[in-house]
Amino acid sequence: MGRPSESCESPAVVEDASDRELLVVARAGGRSGRRAFGALVARHQSWLVRLLSHLLAVPPAQAEDYAQEAFVRVFQRLDALPDVVDFRAYVRTAATRLAFNARRDEANRHRILRESAWAPDNPVGSPEAYPEHQALLLVLSDLPYPYREILILRHVEELSLQEIAESLDVGLSAAKMRLKRAREAFVERYEARTDTDTAASTVEPSGRDR
Repeated sequence: MGRPSESCESPAVVEDASDRELLVVARAGGRSGRRAFGALVARHQSWLVRLLSHLLAVPPAQAEDYAQEAFVRVFQRLDALPDVVDFRAYVRTAATRLAFNARRDEANRHRILRESAWAPDNPVGSPEAYPEHQALLLVLSDLPYPYREILILRHVEELSLQEIAESLDVGLSAAKMRLKRAREAFVERYEARTDTDTAASTVEPSGRDR
């Protein structure tokens, strides 16, 4: 194990190494192993934060905390990873599972608060107060988590249906059906929001002389 560790002492070597090469060094442990895994984190953190921000509908700063937790879980399971693992795909799967659990826990928390009559008001905000891309994000965040998840994997991460099915651990036909229903739900809610916005903009203030 000494030779792989020595090969990652140089920052240039770490930067040029493939994910698989860095994983080999990371498994070896020690200072070089930590350095190699740190290089993997730096390489993949930005897209993972973006993914989690969309999945959980949270600001990037909060998504960074979830991303760090996902990386920690991967680091703790380094010895169990197969040699041929696609690191990006593995991290993505770990992150989507983490996001699902976080979303489920949040839903349970809100349910308990509602049943206790302690739930705070949570207005989404009016569509006219946001640019169009913000309105799209609002509609996306309003979808049930399984629909939001598959839309993000398909249209943000640009995964194939086969990759999505593998990531979500469902059959290909189930992935196709979920994507179809997610798109339909998104279009329906977006059009409803747009119609509401248009109707509101055409209403004149009360008492105005015509």
